[in-house]
Amino acid sequence: MLTAAVYLLGAGAALATLLMLFQRNPVKAAMLMLAALLCTAGIYLALSAQLLAALQVIVYAGAIMTLFIVAVTVTPQAWRDRPAPGRISRVLGLAAAAVILIELMKVSAGLKLVALGAGFTETGTLGIAKQLFGRFIFQFELLGLVLLASIVAAAALALKRRTNP
Repeated sequence: MLTAAVYLLGAGAALATLLMLFQRNPVKAAMLMLAALLCTAGIYLALSAQLLAALQVIVYAGAIMTLFIVAVTVTPQAWRDRPAPGRISRVLGLAAAAVILIELMKVSAGLKLVALGAGFTETGTLGIAKQLFGRFIFQFELLGLVLLASIVAAAALALKRRTNP
């Protein structure tokens, strides 16, 4: 059951990543990246690494993806006016992607399952989570307010551009 969940989530992450690579719309590409990040967090959960899963969702799926969406919203829409890449660029891009995929598969084939030692327990992870979120909770809340303010500012800038053509 656990192995099937890991394989299913891994396939979802790989599929979302492949679709993201060939997406021309940056907002759709960012949403596909979010799906890949959430699948990765699901893999962490399936492997009983709750802290890593929470950090994956908070830091990457939350903060980094918010930054990407804000950047895409604020930047000019020059990507729409850009001509389609030529045939040589497409072939070179696909060749580079194939080389990277082959290298990743060679590395992943060499990895072995590592048996977890006695030092990895729920209480160890729980202790780290309590220290991180207990002691620095004010900083996390402040970061959340800063991210919220940046989203509101980006939306206001985008709305202002649309109303003043």
